[in-house]
Amino acid sequence: MLKVATWNVNSLRIRLTHVLDWMEVAQPDVLCLQETKVEDSLFPHSAFTELGYHTACHGQKSYNGVALISRTPLQNVALGFNGHNLEEQTRVISATVETPLGPTRVISAYVPNGQALDSPKFAFKQAFYQHLTSHIQAEVKSHPNLILAGDFNIAADERDVVNPTRAAKDVLFTPQEREWLSQLQKQTGLADAFRQVSQEEHIFSWWDYRMFARTPNTGMRIDYLFTSPALTPHLKAVQHFAEERRKTQPSDHIPVLAEFA
Repeated sequence: MLKVATWNVNSLRIRLTHVLDWMEVAQPDVLCLQETKVEDSLFPHSAFTELGYHTACHGQKSYNGVALISRTPLQNVALGFNGHNLEEQTRVISATVETPLGPTRVISAYVPNGQALDSPKFAFKQAFYQHLTSHIQAEVKSHPNLILAGDFNIAADERDVVNPTRAAKDVLFTPQEREWLSQLQKQTGLADAFRQVSQEEHIFSWWDYRMFARTPNTGMRIDYLFTSPALTPHLKAVQHFAEERRKTQPSDHIPVLAEFA
């Protein structure tokens, strides 16, 4: 059995206790973190090594930041797009880990939000998807076993939002964004792990802080684990840990865990 999880923690220093407590219960073999918001020199490596994990991080002060936490050593760690960060933002980290299914390339990605359709950040989001797609195309050729996990800031289809008509007017669910996400999968051969095991609707991974207080059922599924063709047949289950969203001082995202056998 192999367990790989992803979680946008929205500040690791604030949520560290939540993360460690969840890890002790869920027992992931690999955990991909996003939006750690911590410089590499301040990353809490020891908190994870005490649990028996290896760590690699790619962070910056106050914003962005990604990390990989693994039971087995992280090999051939790569930061950004082979050492290059778009606009100096730390949003991608990759490493190879030994698993029961063979050497597996694991990539943690934090895709830009886009802010608004007329914002320069929306154009940056499109450019990021173009770079990410090209990057994954090359990675899959070198690493048949590959998992791309993270916060992709796009809901894939109508099952992943509450009100598709309303959601389509704003970032995270516009037709052009959904096409970017679709092209990422088509051009790389990756599969949405959750949709390989479930067609259930309204299973969410993110809730706005303000909206959650009023209508906790109003969220989106924007956190994914994508699997390469060699790994997809080994998928057994994907779990969304919604209870984490109800804790005191939670992230606005929850952990999502895929199991392979």
